[in-house]
Order: sequence, then C-alpha cells, then structure tokens
Amino acid sequence: VAGVSRILCRSGDFEPNQLFEQLDHPDISKSALCEILLAHSDRIKPNILLGMLDRVSSKVRPMLYRLLDKVADEALLPDIIRRLDAKQPMVRTHLVQVLSRFDNPRSLNALIGALDDPNKAVRQSALQGLAKMQAPQAVEAICRLLGDPDLTVQAAAIETLVKIRAPNTVKYLVDVLQDESEYVRRAAVEVLNEIGDQNAVKDLLNALRDVDWWVKVRAADALGAIGGPKVFDAILALIRDEDEFLRRTAVEILNTSKDPRSFDRLIEALRDDDWWVRERAVDALAGIGDERAVPHLITMLEENPEAGQVVIRALHNLGDKRAINPLLKQLEHADNTVRKEALRALQTLTDESNAGKVQEAATELMNVSQDEVGSVASETVKTLVTRYGDRSTHIMGTAKEIALEDEPTQMTSISDSQKTHALESSPNVIDSSDGIINPAKLVPNSILTDRYHVVRKIGEGAFGTAILVDDLMVNDQFVLKFLNPHVASDENMIQRFLHELRYARKITHENVIRIYDLVTFGQTYAISMEYFPSHSLADELRKDGLMDRRRGLLILGEICKGMARAQEVSVVHRDLKPANILINDEDIVKIVDFGLAAAASKSDSRLTKSGILVGTPTYMAPEQVRGRT
Repeated sequence: VAGVSRILCRSGDFEPNQLFEQLDHPDISKSALCEILLAHSDRIKPNILLGMLDRVSSKVRPMLYRLLDKVADEALLPDIIRRLDAKQPMVRTHLVQVLSRFDNPRSLNALIGALDDPNKAVRQSALQGLAKMQAPQAVEAICRLLGDPDLTVQAAAIETLVKIRAPNTVKYLVDVLQDESEYVRRAAVEVLNEIGDQNAVKDLLNALRDVDWWVKVRAADALGAIGGPKVFDAILALIRDEDEFLRRTAVEILNTSKDPRSFDRLIEALRDDDWWVRERAVDALAGIGDERAVPHLITMLEENPEAGQVVIRALHNLGDKRAINPLLKQLEHADNTVRKEALRALQTLTDESNAGKVQEAATELMNVSQDEVGSVASETVKTLVTRYGDRSTHIMGTAKEIALEDEPTQMTSISDSQKTHALESSPNVIDSSDGIINPAKLVPNSILTDRYHVVRKIGEGAFGTAILVDDLMVNDQFVLKFLNPHVASDENMIQRFLHELRYARKITHENVIRIYDLVTFGQTYAISMEYFPSHSLADELRKDGLMDRRRGLLILGEICKGMARAQEVSVVHRDLKPANILINDEDIVKIVDFGLAAAASKSDSRLTKSGILVGTPTYMAPEQVRGRT
C-alpha cells in the first residue's frame, strides 16, 4: 500500500477526483487515499469535495477537513457559504472555521448568520471567527447571544464583545438588561464592566428612561450586584447629576450594591432636592451598616420630619444607642405611623441605662392612646420590663398590670355587649403565626389577631380584597384592604406603598376616602381605610345607563373638589375611573384608592414587578400608557 501511495502521489496520469468514490470502500486505506488527495490538492474540484462532506462517515470526514483547509481560497467562499445548511453540525462547524480565515464582507455576513444556527458548536465557532475579525458590524447579533441558553456560548459572546470593544455596544446592551433572566442581565453587566466608562453607563441608563419601572429595577439590581469598578465609579458620579432620573437610578443601584465606598456620596444625597433620592439614600446607608451615618440621620430626622418613618427604620437597623433620645422625641410626633416606628425601634435599641425613661414615655403613650399606637406602646413596655425589670418611677397603675406571659394582649376597650356577641356566635379565630393570611378565609364572624372582627367582604380588585371589620380595641368599623399575594411578594412594591401611603394620607377631604395606615400581619399586608356604605359610579352607569344631567354635574363637581384637594398636597391618583368613585344614597361622593395607583406607578411605569397593569386603558391618558407621568 505504501508503495502504491508513493507512486500515485508523484503521478499525474490519473484523475484524483475519482478517488473520492473510494473513501467508504472497506478494503482501501483511508490514510493512503488522503495522502494522495493532499498531494494533488491543486487538481481537486472543490464542489466534489464539499459534496462529499455530508456523505462520508464520521471517521473519514476529518481527512476531508484537512483537504478543504488546504484548497480553500476566496474564490471558493460562495460555494462554502452555500453549504452552511449541511445536515451534519460538525460539517457546518468546520465550514464556519474555514470562513473565519477570510476577513471580507461575504465571510462576515455568513458568520453573523451562523450565530442563529441551532447547534451550539456552530454558534461558538462563529463567535470565535467574529472575535478574530474584530467586526463592530456584528455587535448587535452578538449581544443577542448573551441570552443564549448554553452558558459556554454565552461566555464566548461576552469574550467576543470585550475583544471587539465597539463604541456602539452599550446601545445593544439595553435590551439585554431588560431580559427576565438574571443570568442574561448579569452577562450584560459583565460586558459593561470591561468596556464601559462613565459616559457609557450614563447612555445606558438614559436608554432605560422610558421603560417600565420594574424593568429599571431589574437592570439596577444587576448593575448593583455585579457592577465592577468602572460601573461603580460611574454610578457614584451620576448621583450628583442634574438629571433627577439619573440620580434616582443611581441611588437604587447603590441600594443593591451596599458598597461602603458609596458612604460619602450617600451622605451628600441626604440633602438632595428630590425626596425619593433622600429617602433611598437613607435606605442605602442602613444597608451598608456604617454607624458614622447615625449623626447625619439624626439631623435629618429633626430637619426633615416627613421622612421620619424611613429614618427611624434606618436608625433601628444601625442599632446605635445615640438614637435613643432622638427617638423618644418622635413619640410626640403627630403621625401615628412615625410614633409606632419609633416605639418598635426603642424596643430593640434601649439599653439598661435608658430603660426607665423609655418605659415611662411608652407607658404615658399607652395610657392616652386607645389605637394601634397604644398597643405598640404596651408591647414596648412589656418587652423592656421583661428585659430589665420595672425601671420606671412614674408608671401609672394600668401599666403595672401588664401581663408578661406570651399571651394575646387583652383588649380592655371591648364592651360587654361585644364580648357577649362574640361568645354567642363562636367566632373563627384566624391565626397569623405562619406569617400569611388568605383573605378568602376571612369569612364573616372571624376574629383576626384577637382584634379585628370580620363583618363581610365588600370588594375585590387587582390590588387586593376589601374586608369590612370591627376594631374591637377602639370600637370602630373600617375597611382592611388585603394586598394580593403577587403584590405583597414584590418588595419594591411594598417599599413604594410605604413611601406613597404616607403622602396619600395627607388628603383630608369629605370627597376622598381616608387612608389610615399600612397594617402588617406577619407576611401579609393590608391597608386600613374609611368605611363608606355606598355603591360605585360604575355600578350605577352599568345599571341605569345615562344619568340625569343635573345630577351628573353635581357628582362631577364633587369629584373635582376631591381631586383639587389631592393636587394641593401633590398627590396624583393615576387611576381615576367610575369604579373608583363611590356614591351613597344621599349622593355624597368619595374618591377611593388614592395611594394604591400612585404607589404602583411612582417610577414612571404602568406595570408592577409582577406584571399588573396599573391603570385602566379606557381611562388612561396617552402619556400614562407610555409611562411618562
């Protein structure tokens, strides 16, 4: 065989292309055939060679690859490109590798097309070829592979983009940062870490300006979680930018990163003109956990009382005893939410030396407050007495009778008739110890946390279920609107409610349903609000059709009065519609659900993180649909 092979390698008196038909013959040496064909490569017809690639066995194919590598030139490119639909993935892979040797437009376009090949090896080879060419024209297509299901291809896409370093890469990373997959978003940030600078990060965030807020949150999370030094330096610069949107986005990213290097800039942000930046800077400082922030937060607590709840929560998390006296002052605050937050913080922060005065202050508050503040004050006294003993000197008699056992607080304000009614009707006690309450189980006559007697369900919507309850502690009736699980599980949504409800509660007007508080039952959230026996304008229009003009104008005037009052305190409804207008039998009109729509749409968006549309398309202004108001 060796002798015949040597003769044929030197001879020019035969047609070498006829040897291709012998490649699958079982009795002929494949290595000898390959050696002969390589010797006569200048006489090989490329089309015959390309046609054989899909026909021969996998054992023979590598020999043909060697031959193709030797004969391939630019003239053969059109034929190679036409064969990129070969059945065998490994054939397509090798053809892509051959194309990568030729840096010209035809090869470039073919490699970009190969990025969509169903086989991961082909896609990876195409990426390697494009990296070799350093072709900026391919960046858009390569960015799509940052979302490739195969992690090796995704990694190759990252490496390719970093190697190309095209100035327009950031433009195409915007879509990737909006992907639902955390791994895909992280891939985009990895590219940005290598090729980005301050201008690139700024351009990227500006491109996210008009997207839904929950998309911005996901992008911010990714940038904050794995953003490298270049990204971090850019974000620190942007928190001083004149653009409010960029400052808000920067502070959200710093909340995710919890990087101590941001401390000084966050302290500066406590005096930002925008309330959102100020309060999220407070949250970020609490997340970092640096006690140097305490004096600055105490100053903010005194100078910026509307941020009291957020600042108190941050001081609570930081755990510094210097906050005790400032927190005691907050017990005199007019806002019950702030007082409750201060009491909860004092339960944790109070040390032995301050136990007496905190017990006295909480006891005094307990004795004059018959609402939730009194309940939290009672809990605070109980906790401190258990921990340090009775240190007070002026505690009134009722406080000395506080039970220290782990039993439900006894509601002294329940009347005898209420007790009798409760005993006779054998109420169903709802336990919230597991942290989750299903509103569907709150049937009439249920007792929730030993305090709220369920009367009946009065409504259900996208945000939650409205339950009419009797508060057995203060002998009053109001509505608890339980947030649906998909809303309550969204941490950003809850944070937004905490901010927005504080502003919505400022509206005190006869034409607006009063919002009281955000109540927590373990991991379940409910909004307490005024009960107004009524029906909705939507129900009336559905039932009766056209309304009397005079009556309609009267109702419209009442709506305008309520909305005008809201505008005076800078609160926007964003979901005003007939279903949110309540009318009673005496034609008294009240607007409902302030704060709910505003909370969900604060970041220029109409969708929650869970994908709930905030607003009703029939009644939404075009700028609302676009998320610009």
